Amino acid sequence: MTFVSGSNLDGFFEWKAVGGAGDGACGVTDDPARAAQHLKAALKRLGTGASGQVGVVHLDRFARNPAYVYGRVLVRVGHEAVDVDQP
Repeated sequence: MTFVSGSNLDGFFEWKAVGGAGDGACGVTDDPARAAQHLKAALKRLGTGASGQVGVVHLDRFARNPAYVYGRVLVRVGHEAVDVDQP
């Protein structure tokens, strides 16, 4: 993916989570720690089998219609079942 630089772009952090049944949650914030907190809460709500990521997005203010330019993914995580009887 190509990063576009210049004064027409504002940087943000997007987070999204998808559950095993196809349900999910997503959002955009200016704080990477807040994005991680939202992702963690969403994964907990969605339960076992959920997965998600936090990535960089930029708002392209010169686009004819409001649009995000997606950058690199910073972290990918999943919520898996843990068998406490296993060593």
